[in-house]
Parts: sequence; C-alpha cells; structure tokens
Amino acid sequence: MNTLILAQGALWIVVLLTATVALLLLKQVKNLYRKIAPLGALAPVQPTTTKLELYHLKTLDGQDATIGGQRPNGRKQLLLFVSGTCPISQKMTSVSQHFCQRENLDLLFVGDDTPQAQQEAVHSLGIKSHQMVNTATVGRQLGVDRVPFAVLLAPDGTVESRGLVNNREHLESLLSVAETGHSSIQSFLDAHPHALSSS
Repeated sequence: MNTLILAQGALWIVVLLTATVALLLLKQVKNLYRKIAPLGALAPVQPTTTKLELYHLKTLDGQDATIGGQRPNGRKQLLLFVSGTCPISQKMTSVSQHFCQRENLDLLFVGDDTPQAQQEAVHSLGIKSHQMVNTATVGRQLGVDRVPFAVLLAPDGTVESRGLVNNREHLESLLSVAETGHSSIQSFLDAHPHALSSS
C-alpha cells in the first residue's frame, strides 16, 4: 500500500513539474512574439510607376475589365498576380477572395501566359474566367517578377502598397503599410530602422 501511495505521489509531482515547464515555455514564446515584429509583404523589385493609368482589358471569358485609373465606384482595387502552376497561388486565390469581401475591395486576378495555359489555370486555381485577365504590361509596370504578388490600388489608380504574399497576414500588411504612407514594408523599415528592434 505504501508503495502505491509513493508511486501516485511521484506521478503527481511529475505532472505538476510538466505543467510548470509548459507554462514557462508559453511565457517565453509570448515574449518572443512581442520582440519580433511581423514581417509584411515583400516587394523585391521597384515599379516603374506609382500611379497606374486606366487599362481596358478583357477577362478570360471576354467581359470588360479595367485596371487602374479613376474607379467609378470609388473602391480600392486589389490585383493578385498568380500562376496556375504555383501551389501558393492556389492557396491565395481563396484567401484573397474572403479578404477582399471583408475589406470591401475589388479583386482581379492577373496572369501572364498563353491563352490555353490561362484557361487551365482558372480550373487549377478554382476561380471563374470573369475574375482573371491575361496581360504582361501591367505586371512589368508594377515590378512583378514572382507570384503570388499583390498590388493595392487607390480609387484613382495610385499604388498604395505592393508585395509578395503567401498568407492572409501579408494581405493585411498591405492595408496597414498603406495607412503609414509607405508603398511597401521595405519603405517603412527604411524610414523606421528600429521597428524590428525589441522593445
């Protein structure tokens, strides 16, 4: 009987020690997140323009679509440059649609490939043909060299923010960076070199 009591007591001590260690680890992780600022969408290549003129384009199903310029509805436009062969693009199509619906943004997917490849991309990305345009010109102007790449345009076509994205947090960073008056996270960090320093 004494052996059983001792064994049970030892087990409870082990459980309490494990719980204590877990709480200490959780506290350390929280401190680490406070010290490390979240990195936003990266924009490795500089655009050739900071304001996009109006482009009249056709979606993959032949409907009229516009990029840049003065938007009649007064809403911001999010351009998401994607590829049907990119697995991250496939993830970001659904994420961006929910994000734009929540933030009241006009979303347009942009690709740069052959018409046949773009039709295949529509199926692999899980989007509709009227949601996507095929153009290389806009991507070159906006400094898009990799995908998925997002560009947030103001209602007058001004580039508010831009960068590579692979999760919802990156999309949200486009909005927050734009609010600071910077077009990318790099621009913000250049102006605030100690933003990533521990507090």
